[in-house]
Amino acid sequence: MGNLVLTISAQDNQPPSQIGWLSLDLSYNSTHVFTLANFTTETTPIYADPENDALSSIKITSLPILGQLTLNNVAVNINDVISTVELSTGLFKYVSEVGYSSGYSDGFFTYTAADLGSSQYISYSKNITFSVDSNINSAPSTVGDGEVDMSLGQVFTFTEASLTSSLNPPYADPENNPPYKLLITSLPSFGSLKLSGTNVFAGQEINWSDVQASNLTYVSELLPTGGIEGFEFMISDTGSQQYTG
Repeated sequence: MGNLVLTISAQDNQPPSQIGWLSLDLSYNSTHVFTLANFTTETTPIYADPENDALSSIKITSLPILGQLTLNNVAVNINDVISTVELSTGLFKYVSEVGYSSGYSDGFFTYTAADLGSSQYISYSKNITFSVDSNINSAPSTVGDGEVDMSLGQVFTFTEASLTSSLNPPYADPENNPPYKLLITSLPSFGSLKLSGTNVFAGQEINWSDVQASNLTYVSELLPTGGIEGFEFMISDTGSQQYTG
C-alpha cells in the first residue's frame, strides 16, 4: 500500500498591498486634526491589504519643511509610530507654520503603514500634503474719533454705533469682520468711565459683547474750566484679534 504525504506550508500574513497620498487645504496659523480616514478611505488609492486586515499603525518617514506634526501636543519625530487608536481620538495633529505671510505647499510629510495581521510595514511611503492659505487676516483698517455733547452729571451709555459707524472715520475692516474687543489706552482726567458700574482702568480690555449690552458708560464731571474731556481706545476684530486705534 502506498502512502501519500501532504506537506502543507503555512502562508505568511502579508503587509498592506497599497497605501495612498492625500492633499488637504488648511488656513494660515491653524490646526488639522487627523482621522483614521485620512490614512485609509480618503487616500488615493485607498488603503488595501491582501488579507483585508485593518490598518494597525502608521510610521512617519519624513517631516514637513513648514509647520509641525504633534502627537498629544508633543512634537513628532521621524520613525515615530502613530497607532489607529491615536488616529481615531484626535491626538495626531498638524499645525501650520506661524509667521509666514504667503501661502506654501511645503507642509507635507511621508508615512508608511502596517496592518493588524502581519504588523509589517509596506515597503514604500506616501505623501500627506497641506496647501496653506496665504490670506492672513488683517487688523481693522480704520478706527476714527468720536464726539459726544453732554451736560454736567449726565451719564452717557456707549452703544455699538457710537464706537463704530458714528466714528470719524467709521470703523472698517479689510475682511469686514466685526469688532472683537475694545482696549482702553488712556482714561479721562475728569469724569468716570465705568464697566457695569465698576471703574475702568487704563490697559483694560473690554469684550465687544459688553459694548453691545450697553455696559460701558461715562459719567461727566465739572471741568475746572469747562470744555473738552476724553479718553483713547483701540479696537480689535474677530478675524485677526489685532488692535487698531
